[in-house]
Amino acid sequence: MGAMPAMPLPRALRAGFLGSAVALALNLLAAVLIGLGAGDAELLDLVRTVLMWTLMPPMVVALVVLGALRHAAGRWHVAAMSLCCIGDGAGAMTGTTLVLLALFLLGQLAYVGALWPTRKRSLAWSPAAIGYGVVALIAGGVIAAHAGPLAMPILLYALVLAAVAALAAIDTAGLLGGLLFLVSGLVLGLGLFVLDIPDPLRTFAALIPYVAAQALLALSLQRRLGLGAPADTIPLPTSAATTSGHQSNR
Repeated sequence: MGAMPAMPLPRALRAGFLGSAVALALNLLAAVLIGLGAGDAELLDLVRTVLMWTLMPPMVVALVVLGALRHAAGRWHVAAMSLCCIGDGAGAMTGTTLVLLALFLLGQLAYVGALWPTRKRSLAWSPAAIGYGVVALIAGGVIAAHAGPLAMPILLYALVLAAVAALAAIDTAGLLGGLLFLVSGLVLGLGLFVLDIPDPLRTFAALIPYVAAQALLALSLQRRLGLGAPADTIPLPTSAATTSGHQSNR
């Protein structure tokens, strides 16, 4: 994995992370109150549904403000986060697993598009990719065995999720973000189909690594593209890569 140049975190991205963290904290608080039987459960559930629409937008807006849309990888990344955002909200509104799964699968495929140009610098181009695949097959197979007609889509989703995790392992932020994404997706699947996990606990176990993963992947993108950095610290385009597959200034 190539080392990214050190640079301060842009103000827009700090604000985006803070906005998503606040939305996450409020969602978790509502889940705890529902679990404790405190307050109006229907109102709190409505609040949680609304908050699910607000987890990703602060980070998406931050990336757009920083100029992510000027780069192909940035456009794919913004599309991926937007699809995940729609999946979060529509899944919460409809309560339909198929809707959530379809939108998240599209989001993961968009992440593959964002990460594909740097694939040779990631763990996807190393023996470690086998480990990602084995984890996806085992965990995805366990979930699929309990998922009835959704078995094949879930197994496919697990494999695509593992591919994204391996492709994201370009730097430390991407490595951790990909792993947390993988953990979040598999925990959610186990909670929906295999284990009887109380809703508040499932919310904590799935949402915290999910939002953290999205933040880390956004950070990795910002560093790869040099978004918000002074001109003399912006990474060279892929065409300037050396024959070793690493950027000459990375």
